[in-house]
Amino acid sequence: MKYLKCFALFLFAAVTMPAWGENANEDEKYPEISFEKTTVDFGLFDKEHGDKVCWFVFTNTGQKDLLILSANSTCGCTVPEYPKNPIPPGQKDSIKVSYNGSTRRVGMMKKTIAITTNCKVNSCYLYIQGEMVEKLVADRVKPEEK
Repeated sequence: MKYLKCFALFLFAAVTMPAWGENANEDEKYPEISFEKTTVDFGLFDKEHGDKVCWFVFTNTGQKDLLILSANSTCGCTVPEYPKNPIPPGQKDSIKVSYNGSTRRVGMMKKTIAITTNCKVNSCYLYIQGEMVEKLVADRVKPEEK
C-alpha cells in the first residue's frame, strides 16, 4: 500500500509538473525575424555569367535584439554572409548569398540556406534557384529576362 501511494504521488507530479513552468515563459519577450522574401529565382542564365549574388532583407519584428547565430548552405558553391551584431527591434538588415555557378555543371539548381537565430522558433530557411545553361539561346529566354 505504501508503494502504491508513492507511485500515485510520483505519477501525479510527473503529469502536472510540466504545466507548472508554462506560465513562467509566457511574458518573456523574443526577437522575431521576418523576411521580405525567402526564395530568389535567378531564372535562366548562362555558365559564363554563373556567379550570382542576392540579398535577403529581413526585419526584427520582435521585442528583443535579434542575433543570427549561423547561416549554413547545403553546398560549398553557396556562401551566406550574415550580420554578426545584434539587430534591435524594428530594424532591417540583410543576408548576402553568393552562388559560384561558373565552376558547376549546367542544369537546374536549388540551394538551401539554414539560418539559426535566438528567436523562439530558432530556425528558418532561405532558397536560391535557377537554371544554368551552357549558352543562352534567344528563343529560350522569356521576354522579361532579356
